Amino acid sequence: PKSHQDGLLEAMEQQQVSIAKAGVVASLPSRCSVIAAANPKNGHYKMENTVAENLRMSGPLLSRFDLVFILRDQADSDRDRMIS
Repeated sequence: PKSHQDGLLEAMEQQQVSIAKAGVVASLPSRCSVIAAANPKNGHYKMENTVAENLRMSGPLLSRFDLVFILRDQADSDRDRMIS
């Protein structure tokens, strides 16, 4: 959901996490490394679309990652059956 992406963007961009629960409002420092994996929308990566469009991820969030690797699987039911 969009709210999860917003929270992750804040932690990666501003290096803090804002919390508002039961009348308590706080900003906590965050220092972390993020390793993430994502599947393309509709289960198929479309080469004519951008990475952000394929993953339904906002450009600002995607830009916070230093490295982005695209791993594509060529559909081959015979090979998949042999491997499994």
